Amino acid sequence: MRIALINEGTYPYAPGGVSTWCDHLVRGLPEVRWHLVSITSGDTPPPVTAPLPSTVDAVQPVPMWGIERPGRYKAERAAARMCRGMLGNTPADLAVFAEGLRELAFAAVPPRRWFRSPAGRHPLAGAPLTDILLDAWAGSPALPRLTMRDADDAAVLLEHSVRPLAAVLPPVDLCHANANGLAALIALASKWRDRRPFVLTEHGVYLRERYFSTRGLAPGVKATLLRFHRALAKLAYAEAALIAPVSGFNRRWAERHGADPARIAVIPNGVDPGRFAPIEGEPDRPTITWVGRVDPLKDLETLIRAFGYVRAWLPTARLHLAGPVPAGNEAYAATCRKLAADLQIADAVTFAGEVACSREAFAAGHVVALSSVSEGMPYTVIEAMMCGRATVSTDVGGVAEAVGDTGLVVSPRDPRAFANACLELLTDPARRADMARRARARALGEYTLDRCLSTYRGHYRRLGALV
Repeated sequence: MRIALINEGTYPYAPGGVSTWCDHLVRGLPEVRWHLVSITSGDTPPPVTAPLPSTVDAVQPVPMWGIERPGRYKAERAAARMCRGMLGNTPADLAVFAEGLRELAFAAVPPRRWFRSPAGRHPLAGAPLTDILLDAWAGSPALPRLTMRDADDAAVLLEHSVRPLAAVLPPVDLCHANANGLAALIALASKWRDRRPFVLTEHGVYLRERYFSTRGLAPGVKATLLRFHRALAKLAYAEAALIAPVSGFNRRWAERHGADPARIAVIPNGVDPGRFAPIEGEPDRPTITWVGRVDPLKDLETLIRAFGYVRAWLPTARLHLAGPVPAGNEAYAATCRKLAADLQIADAVTFAGEVACSREAFAAGHVVALSSVSEGMPYTVIEAMMCGRATVSTDVGGVAEAVGDTGLVVSPRDPRAFANACLELLTDPARRADMARRARARALGEYTLDRCLSTYRGHYRRLGALV
């Protein structure tokens, strides 16, 4: 079977998180020929992070902010339908949005170029999008005010957001988008133009994360982008042959946005028990360890503030932070370092950088922490459980259902509650050991890599037979 695996800026250009899941699929299902598609910021993609297996036929970057590929097609009618439909809330509005988006997908790639070019032309070439947005806005009085400047800014962001519609895929049997949103755009266009079914997996809740990412924008610009992504999310749920969320939390979100429960199958992430064998022993000083990418969604500020409270009770305590700083997040990393200095705990906080395997970081601590404000089913938690480490996590996404009663879960953005939970485990070795033992048993029963891969293999075969 030939499968196009579609993502937004992760695999094979960035390690960890969703890229780990992609790598598990690509290496764990050798009977599949893979075409990797990744939405990138510009025409020059970053380097591939690691050698790819021979089952990968090609890596196709899809730039959002690269050189414009103009076309003669005038897209006013399609753009107007898209904008008018995304601003409404009814099924009829969604149908209008879908009609406009579908017309843009066909306009971006003329039939004679299908299967011949890695990219089509700009989907909104020639469309006066600022005027179209203002006209559509005039019919929706409940929306916040949209100034001419806001409309110009929103038009730029919107026209770049639809560029993935112009991506042309080689002949494949199935597409698999590992997120809603822009990755789903490519899968939708392939379904419409080439009648290829697609699978949609969400690790976090893409639409919810857009609410975080649009903070600071003018109200009109923010409303435009969020209405577009809300309509796109609903459309992807409606069109996918299979929706495979990683947790029940994601499933409930999809159902609230119109997904058919009959086409949803929860497939939790899995890890290799052999790679994450139980860790023997603990460090000499009480240590909290964290693993992940340094990113605002991980809310390291809350974790650092919580550690300030822990340090006040346990002067020998340490915080070990392991993970890369993605490009564009340097300012956030500097903010975290400054916060530790301002709280006068910098001498007890280690920024260890990227590690080859998270197990190394888990071994540096007594307790593994996750302080995120948005997650699906994070690998950090189930890897820590498999290693036999007790966890303290925020109640986001599928974390609570993954942990069960084998770790402590607190509300996000609450440093005192997080600190209290960490202190409970750091000061009670017997309870910590019991939780660690039960966490390993739960991970072995529910979250193995073999179980995850075999489930996807079955769904791929079923959907491939429908092509």
